[in-house]
Amino acid sequence: MYRLLIILFLFPLTLCAQETTDSLVSVPQLRYDILEELQGTNASEGNILLNHTPAIANLLKWHIHTNEQQKTFSGFRIQIHSVNSYGCNLEELKEIRNRFEQNFPDIPAYLKYFDPDFKIRVGNFHSRLECIPTLHRIRKLYPASYPVKTEISLEELKRIPMQDIPVTEEQN
Repeated sequence: MYRLLIILFLFPLTLCAQETTDSLVSVPQLRYDILEELQGTNASEGNILLNHTPAIANLLKWHIHTNEQQKTFSGFRIQIHSVNSYGCNLEELKEIRNRFEQNFPDIPAYLKYFDPDFKIRVGNFHSRLECIPTLHRIRKLYPASYPVKTEISLEELKRIPMQDIPVTEEQN
């Protein structure tokens, strides 16, 4: 199924490609060559023959290389709370975030500063449509919540829940 999707993705590129040999970007050796994988012979799946120009192969390598270099992607989060930074209590905001994570342990929450406000946004979604079912769940406790387009850092995806709570000597 995945091979079919990739072939369908590459087919329009072959229609628009020119026959020139482009030296688009010199990319270091890739760990995984999808074109080689697709052209392989497998007894259960048959033979696949891809007809493409070197420019298409170079474009695909450039696309993979650029994606490896990016540290963020454009996505959506659900904003559940916003407060002006003037005179706000940061500990109270952390408590709101931690309470959310206790109510919804499967949804990560992030406390961020966007000048001049602190905002609590939750979840990591690729599209607005993807966040709608979660939004309906969250609105039962946070009725004013709404989806927001934002840049999501790949490092934030590795966030440990409640990471801002300091470890005391009693807990050791």
